[in-house]
Amino acid sequence: MKKFYYLLLLACMPLSMYATTLDLDPAVVLADTMYEAADYTVPSYTEFLIAKKAALGNQSQANLQALVDKVAALQDKEQPYNMVATINGDPRTQMAFCWFTNEGIENGEVQLVAVENATEADFSGAGVITVPATPTTTKVLRYTGKCTYAVNATGIKASVRYKYVSHKAMATDLTPGTAYSWRVGYAGHWSPIAQFRTEDENQGEYSFLIMSDSHIMNPTYVKEARRCALAAVKTVPEARFCCFPGDFVEDGDANNSEWEWERWFEESMEPVIKKMPMVPTDGNHDDSPNINYTYHFNTDNYFNLNITNKPQFEGITYSFVYGDVLFLVFSMQDFWRESYDQKYRTWSVYLMDHVGPWFRTQCHNNPNTKYRVSLAHFNLFSGSDHSTDEEPPLFRKCMLPIMKECEIDVALQGHDHTYEVIGPVNPDDCTPILSAISDREVVAGGTNKNMTGYKGGTYCTDDGTFYFIGATCGHKRYYPHTRQRMENEYTDDLSVLFDNHHHNVQNYFDLFTGMFGQPEAPTFTKITVKEDCLEFNSYTADDDEGNVSLLNTMRIVRTKEHTVTDLHEDIETVQVVRNGDKFMRNGQLFILRDGRTYNAIGQEVK
Repeated sequence: MKKFYYLLLLACMPLSMYATTLDLDPAVVLADTMYEAADYTVPSYTEFLIAKKAALGNQSQANLQALVDKVAALQDKEQPYNMVATINGDPRTQMAFCWFTNEGIENGEVQLVAVENATEADFSGAGVITVPATPTTTKVLRYTGKCTYAVNATGIKASVRYKYVSHKAMATDLTPGTAYSWRVGYAGHWSPIAQFRTEDENQGEYSFLIMSDSHIMNPTYVKEARRCALAAVKTVPEARFCCFPGDFVEDGDANNSEWEWERWFEESMEPVIKKMPMVPTDGNHDDSPNINYTYHFNTDNYFNLNITNKPQFEGITYSFVYGDVLFLVFSMQDFWRESYDQKYRTWSVYLMDHVGPWFRTQCHNNPNTKYRVSLAHFNLFSGSDHSTDEEPPLFRKCMLPIMKECEIDVALQGHDHTYEVIGPVNPDDCTPILSAISDREVVAGGTNKNMTGYKGGTYCTDDGTFYFIGATCGHKRYYPHTRQRMENEYTDDLSVLFDNHHHNVQNYFDLFTGMFGQPEAPTFTKITVKEDCLEFNSYTADDDEGNVSLLNTMRIVRTKEHTVTDLHEDIETVQVVRNGDKFMRNGQLFILRDGRTYNAIGQEVK
């Protein structure tokens, strides 16, 4: 009764009166027995614990006020949280949804109305679409885990584990070109209302966002990623979706922190999630046998269903067409599955037998899109701290023939946390196609802000792929390597190539053909699909009010039509190969000439 009376008192009291109440009896709010964890959602109760621990340590007016605010924000245990919409299949007619509830709360559905910026009243009339969700109880997940901040701020031990219920639903038969509002939960327990718009039947110009590498680990990272999300929504309210190629959180492995994932959904990316669907894939810091990624997203899992040795997570490799663009979202995280060349990094069964043929099939089945855009966390090319990792030589060996054969125009990458404009790159010899570049602006260079001294530019992808890394939407930043450093890091000696200090790309610095630097602020990029180009506009988020500064503007153009990608179904893997024969080995196309074996881009394979 005391608990109910106090909550009622708080609810009815003007904000200005809280301080008086707390001065009278702060012990009431700080009492250990007043609020039970089992009565509330995990996220709201944790926020209460953080405020309570801070107030116990220092009963300042600010801390007591913050505690009162968190008491008022406590949510009933049956409320949904961590909600997100994701593109899954045809974005003209369907949308996928996922959300969490506390363990044992298995009721759930998604409701949609074809009303922009709907209110609760709009969900009580005619025209409401209701789709039941499929609930799955998660593994027992470590909550604070390796996250030192979460352990210290909440008082929850690193060993504490919770189960959740992951709800997934798919809305189909939607109307193209329509603004929808949606919510999840069930009667009496509905989430906040969010929005999305289906692709137009004959989609013309549109924009989408890309941001990456939030690495949620403490309040600074949470707030800077939220600053970026707020700025993106304010600057590009018309964006149709947001691409996020991994490293949502900082702490992977079996001791990872579900709290970090929770903050990504509930705070950092919440402004974007409420306005548009996400297009995610995994990063190396998301790697965990707890499969947090699988529980949190509802993306197309067709790729996983059609391979023998399945990747760790569901829905990390999938494709969709939006307007004039084929999007190829894929993960290289599981390159080691089945087998790979551990010594010289020249082949990977997973990449060559599964990812490569999947690329070919998507491009073969969608020959008429003007642009082909891939989205992945790992880099084929990068110019900062990950450029000398041991994996990129393997990725280049396996994927460059595929990028060439499938005529990929743009590769959107994460992982390197620096703003990097690369190429277009000739896949045969890893050199920049300088004749494909025009309209660059020459500015001050040679500093961390911009090592090359170039901005802007128009890049033609007729004969090579344009690689782009848009820095980080969060706080974890790397810095560009100089030309001299890249030259010093080059080696053709395989005995030292994979020591995390060397790369095997000659004249590597020349590949950085546009802006190359560290913006020193959370960064996002708006990509607009226009009739004559893909226009990139990158921004830094300058404050918590959504104000931005324009960092860079570029145009990607293509003048040639894509050729129809050959699936090589008429070429078989053979044991005896004669001179001039084409043959398949490990999912790759080769040819034998004069006793030497060459891959699809003319490189001799020994």
